Amino acid sequence: MRTWTLLFLACGIATLFVPNGETQGRAPEHAGPFAIASATVTIDGTSNRGAYLARTRTVRVTRATLSGPPSADILDHVLEPGGLEAFDVTIPVMTLSSPDAGVDQHLREALRAEDYPEIRFRLHRVKGGGRDTVGGISPLRADGTLTIAGVDRAVTLDIKTTRAGSYLMVDATTDLLMTDFGVQPPNGFLGVLKTNPAIRVRCYLVLTPAQE
Repeated sequence: MRTWTLLFLACGIATLFVPNGETQGRAPEHAGPFAIASATVTIDGTSNRGAYLARTRTVRVTRATLSGPPSADILDHVLEPGGLEAFDVTIPVMTLSSPDAGVDQHLREALRAEDYPEIRFRLHRVKGGGRDTVGGISPLRADGTLTIAGVDRAVTLDIKTTRAGSYLMVDATTDLLMTDFGVQPPNGFLGVLKTNPAIRVRCYLVLTPAQE
């Protein structure tokens, strides 16, 4: 299928605890006060030929800082209002892959991977937080700047976090229009393929305190 696609693929909790291909066999990647035990980002979209997706397990944290002195439990500190000061990540465009034939090539062309090799997200603020949970899940909303193909746009992520022992599972989702970033949905030969500009990006992270 010749289509374009972007954010997080729904996984079972057990899958989240399996280190991705880059971290398997070695310690989780450190992200400031955190270590990333697992990461998956998916982009989901639709066309006149049906649904499509692309995903990557490569998420690089470029900045992660806490507000004020950390509490004894760093993950609890993150969930407190204003506990996280900065959290910036990048996703290499060339790592996005799809099980749908032809999607990889069209995705890289649409995102102008040679000129803009990374998708970036910079956190500005987190709303909500604290210890109020529903079924053990803490809902949050995060405002930030998303950069795709060199274009910056303000976005809001709907986030659900779940504590499981020494792990914090983060499930973030946002809906986007490709055209807002100057990305034109691909069309097939003679317009046979029509791609919806609306996509959903979803990100799963499993964080654990970094080991000294």
